[in-house]
Amino acid sequence: MKKSLLAFIGMVFILAACGGETTTPAPERLQPSDITLPDTYDEERAQAAYKKSCAACHGVNLQGGGAYPYPITGISKEEMYIAIVQGVGVMPANLVTGEDAENLAVWIAAQ
Repeated sequence: MKKSLLAFIGMVFILAACGGETTTPAPERLQPSDITLPDTYDEERAQAAYKKSCAACHGVNLQGGGAYPYPITGISKEEMYIAIVQGVGVMPANLVTGEDAENLAVWIAAQ
C-alpha cells in the first residue's frame, strides 16, 4: 500500500510539473516605422541620463566599455529608442524611460 501511495504521489508531481505551465506570449517588438521622435534634444539632460544609466557599460564617450566594448554610434534614433525601451542582448529594458528615453535616443543618434 505504501509503495502504491508513493507511486501515485510521484505521478501527481510529474504530471503537475509537465502539464501545468502556461507561457505568456512575448510583447510585440517595436519597429522603427512605429516611432516618431523629434530632431532636437536637450544635450545636458541627455548627457546626465547617459552618465547615470549607460556609461558604465558603453563608455563615457559612447566608444564602448566593459560590458559592451563596441561604439554605439551610427544607429538611427528610432533603433536607439527601441534598444533603450525594450532592451537588447543582455541590456535590460527601460533603464531610461519616457521623454528622457526619447531625448537620449535622439542625442546618441546625433553623435
